[in-house]
Amino acid sequence: MEQKIEFICEWRTGKYTITELCKSFGISRPTAYKLIDRFENQGFEGLKEQSRKPGKHPNATDQKIIDGILKLKEKHKLWGAKKIRTLLFKEFAEEEIPSVVTVHN
Repeated sequence: MEQKIEFICEWRTGKYTITELCKSFGISRPTAYKLIDRFENQGFEGLKEQSRKPGKHPNATDQKIIDGILKLKEKHKLWGAKKIRTLLFKEFAEEEIPSVVTVHN
């Protein structure tokens, strides 16, 4: 983090070219432009280490289905995943309903 801040401070002085800064800090030009872009858009907060995890999983269960499962489980506390999954067919399309294991989880 300190090196990123130092890089931005040197860049803001305007004394050095991007190429000179990249050589002295041992980074590539795309990395330098990424840091500059983040700084310009988000300030020093943009220089912090960011999460690399994807924002959304393609196989994730839709939130409305999860809410439906939880609502049914609250209403029928002693029922298992098979019965709750069967009740989901009344509210959702067949292709939307997850497997019994997913309902159980």
